[in-house]
Amino acid sequence: MTQSLKKTQTRLRVNAVIVIILVILLTVTSLFFYKHVDNQWRDYSNTASNVYVLHDTLVQRLGYGGFIHHFKNLILRKNVDLYLPSIKKEIYEIKVILEKLEAVENYDKQALGGVRTTLANYEEKLDLALKMIEQGASSEAIDDIVKVDDAKALAALSDFESHVNTMLKKKSVAINENFKFAYTVHILTIVLLAGILLFYFKKLSTSYKEQQALTDQALEGARIKSEFLANMSHEIRTPLNGIMGLLQILQPNVQKPQNIEIVSKALFSCRSLLTIINDILDFSKMEANELTIENVNFSLIKIVESINSDFLPICNEKSIELNIDIDKNVENIWIGDPVRIRQIILNLVSNAVKFTEQGGIQVIVKKKVKNLIPGIELQVLDTGIGMSEEGLANLFQRFQQADNSITRRFGGTGLGMSITTNLIKRMGGTIDVDSKLGEGTRFTIFLPLEIAEQQQIIESSHITDVPNLEGKTVLIAEDNPLNTMVIQSLIAETNANVQFAKDGLEAIDLFKKINPMLVLMDIQMPKMGGIEACAHIRALNPTTPVIALTANVMKENIIEYKNCGFYCHVGKPVEKHLLFEALNNAISQHSQNLSD
Repeated sequence: MTQSLKKTQTRLRVNAVIVIILVILLTVTSLFFYKHVDNQWRDYSNTASNVYVLHDTLVQRLGYGGFIHHFKNLILRKNVDLYLPSIKKEIYEIKVILEKLEAVENYDKQALGGVRTTLANYEEKLDLALKMIEQGASSEAIDDIVKVDDAKALAALSDFESHVNTMLKKKSVAINENFKFAYTVHILTIVLLAGILLFYFKKLSTSYKEQQALTDQALEGARIKSEFLANMSHEIRTPLNGIMGLLQILQPNVQKPQNIEIVSKALFSCRSLLTIINDILDFSKMEANELTIENVNFSLIKIVESINSDFLPICNEKSIELNIDIDKNVENIWIGDPVRIRQIILNLVSNAVKFTEQGGIQVIVKKKVKNLIPGIELQVLDTGIGMSEEGLANLFQRFQQADNSITRRFGGTGLGMSITTNLIKRMGGTIDVDSKLGEGTRFTIFLPLEIAEQQQIIESSHITDVPNLEGKTVLIAEDNPLNTMVIQSLIAETNANVQFAKDGLEAIDLFKKINPMLVLMDIQMPKMGGIEACAHIRALNPTTPVIALTANVMKENIIEYKNCGFYCHVGKPVEKHLLFEALNNAISQHSQNLSD
């Protein structure tokens, strides 16, 4: 990931945090004011309800029908026993109501001053009236002096109501102002949130476009890299084919032991170089996530035995032992990817042989069930140089080895273990390593594989046999003179009548004239390539096998050639036994086609 993309993602995260904080703050503020308005409204409602109820009760107790009514009757009828208890009761109730009104929160106590003064004045008049009744004064005389009317009471109650309305109006205004503020904050929150989201969306859109551009750039870089590696592989394999081919031609004809050893080591070096090229291609596929794992029936015993035959000469030369121990209860045929499983074992054993100077290597194969999943366990043990804790930590890193001095001493690209652990993980397996400096290393691999139902694989009996092509014509399309010489020498053992074409057009013309039994076709040729030439030949005679003989060895290339009509694929540099295997299979297929 580039620094630009990291900075963009960091800005987006910061913006997201700012948006969340602002939304929370604005929402909390809005809720706070809404809560405040709600409390004010409740207070307003309670105050208005209580005050108006008490006010109505006060009017009833103080006005006509209440205190003044009974006071008038007392003066008119002068019946103290009948009216005085009611008057005293109403005075008491009026005072209680006044106390309740005074207890109302935020209420202006002066609003009740006029009512209390009026009530006190009436109480004084009541005392005067009672004295005059006791003295025997007439009702008219008492009324002239006391002058009981409701004007003062109504005036006091009116003032009181005015105070109440003023108080409630203030509360109402405060409620409205706070509600407006809360509503404004609420709308501001929505507008701000919409604005921030729009801003953030634009930023996100811009970031997405930048990321998409970077992704496209990375994919284009990966494509260019893949093409470069494929081209480099082709260009390296082409001269390497000449070297390996010539060495394979020389090998059976060399007599002196010293020269036999030289040719053998040269071939080993070529195959080591080929392994490095394949590792680089595999690693490139892994980086691009293009490497796939197959699931086919394969012989586990055959794979392990092939490892033994590959490394036994090297072990004999180094005077170290190579022991293969396959548990008796291990079935032969399993379902998995034989090429990749062989590659895993090959890498581990290759490392063990490389780093072991004394003692030996042991390969143990047994069945195992791990976490309720059946499979096989592979152990590769050696008595080599071992690794330190720091070395173990770097073991599976790409382009690194356990110790930098190892590269100088033993060589290697540092890709083998990275590829191995990647393959194991892709198969759903595990790899563990136990090592100490100077005491050797133990690798333990678990691969979750299924046992094949059919424990037999029908194999061709003439895979390594030299094909008998005496009297048969073989057309070979190859533009490289050195490769032409190598293929001619390799195929000479078959006694075939070999005809060569330098490009696709010449191959088509020659095919029409000689009608060969089979065709070996290079892919990259001048004038016309192998794919187009194969299509023309298949149109002329669909039963004639056409074998792709090319340095293009990528899996997608092989699939493409198969889809284009090629019978099979033989990669360069050409291994003689693989070429003979392909020829034998093609001959068998050709004979079957003719009989059909």
